[in-house]
Amino acid sequence: MKKDIYDFLIFKLNSEHSDYEFDLIAIPPYEIIEQGLSLEPYEYFGTIVEILHQKTKHILLYFNADVLMRVEFLFKGDLINSLKQQLDSINVELPDYLMLILRKNRKYTILMYQNKVLNKPLKLK
Repeated sequence: MKKDIYDFLIFKLNSEHSDYEFDLIAIPPYEIIEQGLSLEPYEYFGTIVEILHQKTKHILLYFNADVLMRVEFLFKGDLINSLKQQLDSINVELPDYLMLILRKNRKYTILMYQNKVLNKPLKLK
């Protein structure tokens, strides 16, 4: 039987803003429009310090109408291989959309997952 990925990633997509409200601070820009949805970004400053056995630098949560739509964990350095190994070693079903990103000059790595609504191709009129 597969484990729940949110036991490892902590923040469950579609959870409510009120679940985290006392550990969040709004960050600019205060609204981002993606796929016709308004996303409000917040930085989480609660007690979580490690995700998948790696120390986080920042945790960003994006809400639409108080529903969690995207999570971004920022880690210092190039942790792509380490995070990939951690994800491969646990028996879980991953979210519909999960990305590992290495930013310029390997200064930081991002683990991002989001609601599948944000992955739909835009329809042109």
